[in-house]
Amino acid sequence: MDTPDKRLFEADILCAEFRSGVVRGWWGLPEERILPAEAAWPIRILWIAAAPRETAPDRFYVSLNLGGYRAVAPTGTFWDPATKSMLDVAKRPQGRQGSRFAKVFRTDWKGGSAFYHPYDRVATPGHPNWPAQQPHLVWTANHTIVDYLVEFHSLLNSGDYLGT
Repeated sequence: MDTPDKRLFEADILCAEFRSGVVRGWWGLPEERILPAEAAWPIRILWIAAAPRETAPDRFYVSLNLGGYRAVAPTGTFWDPATKSMLDVAKRPQGRQGSRFAKVFRTDWKGGSAFYHPYDRVATPGHPNWPAQQPHLVWTANHTIVDYLVEFHSLLNSGDYLGT
């Protein structure tokens, strides 16, 4: 049986903004063959395009827990379609030291199992100052998966992204 959060997410991936990002090659849903057999709601795998870098992939996959979507922020991390598990630290995107990119995608926090970002439900509880410092980046029920993808796509296409 579909749940309200699942129906809301499915409606959001049919919206023009999501489809526009797909057409532009910025993000998308992975091919069925690379999905894990046990991927049931609220887990969803998406890919996000990355800027061209020598020896780096052109996209990264993320595994997101979308339980409670939109009322509850997503949480997730990079995912490896070959192993169907969390992406090994050595294969993760690297950023310029001290940059926002490096902070968001750090692997020394929570074992890399969540992104260090105000959109992530695991990161926000320990940072009561984020709403005042970055109000536009704090997840609210008004945000959609498109907001999430736009934010992470911009990071993976920033000058601070160095490759893998």
